[in-house]
Amino acid sequence: MYFERGHKLAVWVSSIAVASTLFALIIYRGLYFPSGPYFIPLRQSLNNSIVMVLVVALVFPAIVEFNNYRWLRDVDKNIPRLLRDVTEAVRSGVPLFRALEDASTRDYGPISKPLEAAMVKFNLTSDLEDSLIWLGEKLIRPAAKRMSTILIEAYETGGRIIDVLDVGVDLFTSLDEYQEERDAQMRPYLLIVYLGSFVFLVISWVVLVQFLTPLAAASADPLVEQGGILRNVLSINYYRAVLMWAAVMEALFGGLVAGKISEGRISVGLIHSVLLLVITVAFFNVFSV
Repeated sequence: MYFERGHKLAVWVSSIAVASTLFALIIYRGLYFPSGPYFIPLRQSLNNSIVMVLVVALVFPAIVEFNNYRWLRDVDKNIPRLLRDVTEAVRSGVPLFRALEDASTRDYGPISKPLEAAMVKFNLTSDLEDSLIWLGEKLIRPAAKRMSTILIEAYETGGRIIDVLDVGVDLFTSLDEYQEERDAQMRPYLLIVYLGSFVFLVISWVVLVQFLTPLAAASADPLVEQGGILRNVLSINYYRAVLMWAAVMEALFGGLVAGKISEGRISVGLIHSVLLLVITVAFFNVFSV
């Protein structure tokens, strides 16, 4: 199904409300109060909790936005199939409205139910133009509205209906092939975003485990402490928290950029942000403890 604007808003409000409640509960139980000299939570468990609250705030809106994108993309993919089948039926001598009624009994993904409803509307009102305009608006996509316009023009042209439908089939087939080619070209850039986050995590592990941890251990040695060589080395938990939150920002905004690059919509990138956030939390709990 496609989630309308009101449904999306309800999901966003509910998710943010639940996440805000969880975060308020963390504050209420006294688990975190900003204080100097660090002003950020140092405990790994507390950082995990805060990031998971962020995941809770994003996961359901991310699913809704991704679902809507797939629904709209399926509409674009099935429009050429629908027009092609209707054109073949009309070429065989079937009237256009009858060809559309026959097509409404077949599977065209998300187009099928609105098309069936449009044909019911046509049978009740005998107004094909109004029914096709309603179909284009119901399918939301600009391509669907163009398809409705082409069908209306074909219905009104009479003897040249086959020529109009053939042009429409060629047009939408070309648009679908262009979109497929664009998706194929953009897919490597999506991989680059994930690879960038992975590289950042590996660098964080090297800096934290191979450099900062031995440095912090050396600074705790009484002889080194008396010498004052490593006097300004801070707690290792502070460095771990800083690197973790830097990785969280990388995951959050990297996912949004991935959605914009690969799918053309920032909101679709929320699903990538959620996946990268989960990977980041898992990485810091497994490899940097």
